Amino acid sequence: MTERVYSVNETFDVLKANKITSNIESVRRWLRQGEIEGIAPTSRKEGWKVTHGALERFLAERLPETIAIPETAPTNTTIDVLETNETNVVLDEEAIRAQMWVEITRKNIWEGYVQVKKLLLKQAAEHRHYSLELVEQVWERCVANSSAYKQPRINYLLDAFSFEGQRLKLDNDFASKEEQVIYAIFEYVKKHKYNK
Repeated sequence: MTERVYSVNETFDVLKANKITSNIESVRRWLRQGEIEGIAPTSRKEGWKVTHGALERFLAERLPETIAIPETAPTNTTIDVLETNETNVVLDEEAIRAQMWVEITRKNIWEGYVQVKKLLLKQAAEHRHYSLELVEQVWERCVANSSAYKQPRINYLLDAFSFEGQRLKLDNDFASKEEQVIYAIFEYVKKHKYNK
């Protein structure tokens, strides 16, 4: 029996089901960079292919537990994580996600960024009835947080972003990424009112 071969879309489905990426372009980049062992396309129509073994090795590097991918796994199927009977350790899923997020962002891999503008901060403060003093403090801390850029920006990856060396969750009460980031920063600054 020959080893199962996955297309880029099938590989993405498996990685998305395991919460490794939410962007198919990440899969293509990892293939080009050799992070995922793939079979390079011989023509533009063909596309990259990934063997079952290569996908298992990549998942083993990225996930804290052993992953079993059935050889006959159809696409769009969630891959179950095998439980180990050797230990009775209860793993905190959010702590594992946070650890993986930190490891990925240390390599400076981001999904995107939000450009912070003073006008957006003022509009958000108006919406939530925050003081202008808080707006100024948030602005100063955003500028300090993105000192490498001319205009303040906040990098994000999946459901969190980096601010003052901390991993902060996006505020999912809002639709746009800008609002999700800005309102979460306001809440963080309100809780941590000290000046940096």
